[in-house]
Amino acid sequence: MCGIGGWIEFQGVSAASMRAAGEFMADAMKHRGPDGFGVEVFGGDEDAIAMVMHRRLSILGLGDEGKQPMRSADGRYWISFNGEIYNFLELASAYGLTTNTGTDTEVLLQLWCLKGVDCIALLDGFFAFAIWDTELKELTLARDKTGVKPLYYYLDQDGDHSENIIKSLFFGSEDFALMQVLASQGIEVVLSERALKSHLEEGMSDRNMLFNGILELEMGCYLTYSCLSLDSKLNPISDWGRVEIKPWHNGEYLELDDGLGWQQQFGLKEEPKNHIELLRSQLLSGMKKRLRSDVPIGFAVSGGIDSAALVGMAREIMGKEAHLHVFSVVAPGMDGDESEYQKAVVEHVGGIWHKVDVRDLDGQYLVRYIKATHRIPVAWNNLAHFALCEAVKAAGVTVLFNGQGADELFGGYPHYYKAAFWNERNTLWPVRKKWPVGFISAGKQWFKAVLGSWVGRQFETCVDVLMRQDYYGERLTQLLRFEDRNGMACGIESRNPFADDYRMADAWLNAWGDDTWDLTGSLSSKLVDGYSKGYLRKAMDVGLVPKKVLWRVDKKGFTVPKSEMTLKGISEWKMWVMSAKLDGLVSRKRRQHALNRAAAMSGFGVPKNGSKTRVFNGSDVKLLDQLFRWAAVGCFLEVFNFQMGVVNDGK
Repeated sequence: MCGIGGWIEFQGVSAASMRAAGEFMADAMKHRGPDGFGVEVFGGDEDAIAMVMHRRLSILGLGDEGKQPMRSADGRYWISFNGEIYNFLELASAYGLTTNTGTDTEVLLQLWCLKGVDCIALLDGFFAFAIWDTELKELTLARDKTGVKPLYYYLDQDGDHSENIIKSLFFGSEDFALMQVLASQGIEVVLSERALKSHLEEGMSDRNMLFNGILELEMGCYLTYSCLSLDSKLNPISDWGRVEIKPWHNGEYLELDDGLGWQQQFGLKEEPKNHIELLRSQLLSGMKKRLRSDVPIGFAVSGGIDSAALVGMAREIMGKEAHLHVFSVVAPGMDGDESEYQKAVVEHVGGIWHKVDVRDLDGQYLVRYIKATHRIPVAWNNLAHFALCEAVKAAGVTVLFNGQGADELFGGYPHYYKAAFWNERNTLWPVRKKWPVGFISAGKQWFKAVLGSWVGRQFETCVDVLMRQDYYGERLTQLLRFEDRNGMACGIESRNPFADDYRMADAWLNAWGDDTWDLTGSLSSKLVDGYSKGYLRKAMDVGLVPKKVLWRVDKKGFTVPKSEMTLKGISEWKMWVMSAKLDGLVSRKRRQHALNRAAAMSGFGVPKNGSKTRVFNGSDVKLLDQLFRWAAVGCFLEVFNFQMGVVNDGK
């Protein structure tokens, strides 16, 4: 878990300028790697052509030998790596590689020397990395299949060339830092009005790039940038380079019903008898590798099955004597408080329980969040998760396990029931008391969706399609993006066993079935005894998760009392809601009207001493959600003093 960056320019610039840019970027991303940094420049003093930067957060191989950028033994390749390769020891053993540094980066670099791009498909984990080939004068950027780790880049295309012929390329782990280093080189990029409006109206902060011109390498892809022509000594003789982007994954996967294949992969004594047994083997095998760390680890526990499964498996693997740090967000006496279930998990596995009380967060926490993450939050969930990350860091823990991805993999979201409400009524309606959403509510949502489809609003009723869209689309992507920003702002690494194991994800998302390996594609096939995420529940039903949590059906995801918290902070947020910098995006009249409505709400505030939480109707919630987003964007624009006159979409 680190920060990477670089600059390639084949026309050649001074080595001093490239090094200064690398050090500038390293300073801008200091939070991503507080344990040190490195900058390597390639080329002559006056005609350097490449710079690669690395900001280090030490997780494996804590000694100086693990410093990056790291050079291959023959000196040809240099790597700057961000992420974790969980199976690096297995790969080292299989290919006879050395592990002198004790790092996964060393193993990856040796694999690259052996296999090139083809080695990426061997990796089990999450990553974004850059490799500079000093011989071919070629940069390769690569990103994991789920997009756990971000990787941004900027292409300077100055001239009448085709789209993939580029003058220079900059890249980095954070778009904000990349924007800053570009500005230091006299390259101006401006905020996207489209991105801001998408955030303001829909809360979709990553649907569009925040800065015009800064792009994000797509998940599961690699990018190469190489000089158009070299001389006989492999020196650049062209000022321009060619960019190509391709997927590194060939689409092959181990199918769920290949029992022998899974037996061999996991070293099992016999083939799994059914999906439940297979899933348990997949998760335990994955967790054993994901628990590798040379620094303290912790577990976020929300009170649901996903996070409880992870800490339960960790206890099983690590043994009774191992110290476990458990972190939870609590809201005593408030709507959405999960303390009862969180306590049940902690008592079941043992460990030190660290609690973050959202009642301690005030209106000023919004500006604190924005200054630390350089990003606009969508809702109080983002702020509460950041507070959790701060608590993790304060406890001396560097690695935090999270349960993102399980709902998308095993059919846990309420909107899957809306999609299947009518087509699968014969199998779903009889078990409606076990749904994660109320039957009447699901019916109303389905009816509205059907009506919307008549006027051109697409309504997807195939749950398999929805699950793949959610897992590899913006739903999980946005969750992982905020998790990365929040964790890295605090110098901690987030691990997501449900979201960073693409082999397991491919198997479950591409084929579903019951315990006879009879594959089907409905939501009903994903239930066990009528329960959502039934396969996960049954896989953990061997004493790994307390029954109280294992079979609960009222979990709504990571929730905080957002409406109460917004009303609590709104008096401090008025100046941001009414910021002149928002005038070109939202009318002042609309914002003032919303503030007046919020002020008129009676009985608001954060309850104390066990008093009951205010009940908000749908209109209230929508209004307060909108006010939060206005305040967040206004605060972001004011804190970093973005000039709204240059906000555009490059048109």
